[in-house]
Amino acid sequence: MATVLQNVSPGLIHEAKLGNKDSMNRLAELASERLYAYIYRLTLDQTITQDILQETILFMVQSINQLEHVEHFWGWLFRTAMGNVQHYYRDLNRRKTVELSENERLYIHNRVSTDFNDGLTELLRKELSDAVFMAMKRLKLKYRNILILRCFENMDYAQIGTVMNCSELRSRVMFFRAKTSLRRELAMQGFGKYYFLIALALFGVVTTSAKAASSATITASSLEVGFTASLIAIISSKIGITATAVATAIAFALPTHTFIYLIPIACFAALFIFFIYLASIYNN
Repeated sequence: MATVLQNVSPGLIHEAKLGNKDSMNRLAELASERLYAYIYRLTLDQTITQDILQETILFMVQSINQLEHVEHFWGWLFRTAMGNVQHYYRDLNRRKTVELSENERLYIHNRVSTDFNDGLTELLRKELSDAVFMAMKRLKLKYRNILILRCFENMDYAQIGTVMNCSELRSRVMFFRAKTSLRRELAMQGFGKYYFLIALALFGVVTTSAKAASSATITASSLEVGFTASLIAIISSKIGITATAVATAIAFALPTHTFIYLIPIACFAALFIFFIYLASIYNN
């Protein structure tokens, strides 16, 4: 994974903290481009993105002295930007639109009209871009956030946990659920698992600057969450909870002396959950 500082040097942040205006201006310039992509991927609205970007950069300039560790710079900014996005939707009681406007559609098609080495025709690429944009709009904000941090900001799960104020394991579980939700949304629009990586890459292209578009690539390794997190996500899903509740109800309904017969049932249930896990890995 790339370092969380990426194109911002620790020395530049230190100089900005000391009040050097040139360093602060340079820091704001470097931060703005990356922050714009992050906020736009959260809001999927260019006007809102500009407002929240200005608000976040202003906070950075005014509060940079509150940053104790320069290696946490991006996590600090992302957390601030996410808070501003949540504030926008919550306190102003605004609803996120889940349809593509004609202007959005034209913008998306213009961004992906050039030739990419993805094996798709231009028409299919445009259809898939529309589909992933719509799918992202339909996701919960926290799911969109963790997909962005993992797939486009190249953060590891520990760093994501810091940004989202949760444990590393929790961030893995949440990413598994976000990935599953996005895959389901794409499937509902006719795009199966084969298109998942390509769809994410196209979303990255559409939502970043033309200069950085070539770096918007997604690797299969970035989608891995590990056995424990996958199992927890499956068991705590609606199907897993229902199965557990049914098994518990049956257990309490049986006489005490029949509990010995529950051992093979428990083994069968464990195997069933394991096969569900294997199926989820295959579908990934």
